[in-house]
Amino acid sequence: MSHASDQVVRGSYFWADVLRFIAALLVVMEHSRDLLFLTVAEAGKLSLIWKAFYFLTGFGSEAVIVFFVLSGYWITSAITRRIDRQAFWRDYLIDRLSRLLIVVVPVLILGGLLDLASIRLIGSHYADGASGALTVQQPVSASLSLSTFLGNLVFLQKLVVPTFGSNGPLWSLAFEFWYYIWFPSLLLLLTRRRFSIGLLSLALGALSLGLVEGFGVWLMGSALFYLDRRFTQSVTPWLGGTGWKQVFALFVSLVLLGAALVASRLSVPIARSSIVLGGAFSLFFWVLLRLDPGQLRPAAPFARYGAGSSFSLYALHFPVILALASIIAPGQRTMPDSARLLQWGGLVLAAIALAWLFSRLTEARTPQLRDWARRRFPG
Repeated sequence: MSHASDQVVRGSYFWADVLRFIAALLVVMEHSRDLLFLTVAEAGKLSLIWKAFYFLTGFGSEAVIVFFVLSGYWITSAITRRIDRQAFWRDYLIDRLSRLLIVVVPVLILGGLLDLASIRLIGSHYADGASGALTVQQPVSASLSLSTFLGNLVFLQKLVVPTFGSNGPLWSLAFEFWYYIWFPSLLLLLTRRRFSIGLLSLALGALSLGLVEGFGVWLMGSALFYLDRRFTQSVTPWLGGTGWKQVFALFVSLVLLGAALVASRLSVPIARSSIVLGGAFSLFFWVLLRLDPGQLRPAAPFARYGAGSSFSLYALHFPVILALASIIAPGQRTMPDSARLLQWGGLVLAAIALAWLFSRLTEARTPQLRDWARRRFPG
């Protein structure tokens, strides 16, 4: 979840930031719908419009693949630029931990406080795990212990401890952190025959098949960086310049990505694999990198949000929407109707707005934290 601003400005990076906003939004949309509405099976016979609503707001799991691929691309770029420096691990870990912890620490604290408010002040039907919501199936209080907090602080959620409180989406942050350690450790070993203590963390793969599979998706983004760099340095234009070939390539990649997403939502077995979804998105992102389309002014606010606030939105939204959903009458999931749809839209917008404010106090201050850490821990 690194900033695109770490890179030379390209039109494709602008659109990558738009995609980051869309991915985070899809996660919020699905979780908000799960808290407010009955499931399709529970609701029974629904109109075609409501079926379409459920279908289109159900891509939260697939959206995480976007973050993994883009993370692999940008983090590999950052590693490649500095891997030969003597103080590589110091500088690299300061950059990565500053980026993560400036969001994760306040998210854990604020999320815990919101969960306690949901339990003790609101008496949330969601927080007791009995609402039937797929995203909260256990009492939230069971995962609010100090040991769980500390485990999440060192990125061991879903590996050794559960995610803290109600904040289930934090699982992916643990996965990403270990990919940040695994990749440079393996790269140093394979290309420079240098052993890094980070190699020992590969043992965590034995705790979670999902962690290993996700690394495969992350490496797709890494491979795209090397492929993109090779073609960028080539004197031969890809597909012979601009024209119908590029438009056709973009169309085909979009069709394949759309087919993979639809198949995943329809639970087609092979399409449920994150490797298949990662491959489909990687192909689309590769075409986007090669075409390098220009920026579009109406999309600029979404790109700015994606670059500066999508991490906060993803990390913070769940305890926020759980607390808000708990105070929206009747405080439990209901049949879909127009009034409930408006509440759902308000919940999504509230999460977006609050995450943006949160990001101004956290993500936006990452450079200052990095500078402080470099002074505090000189090479």
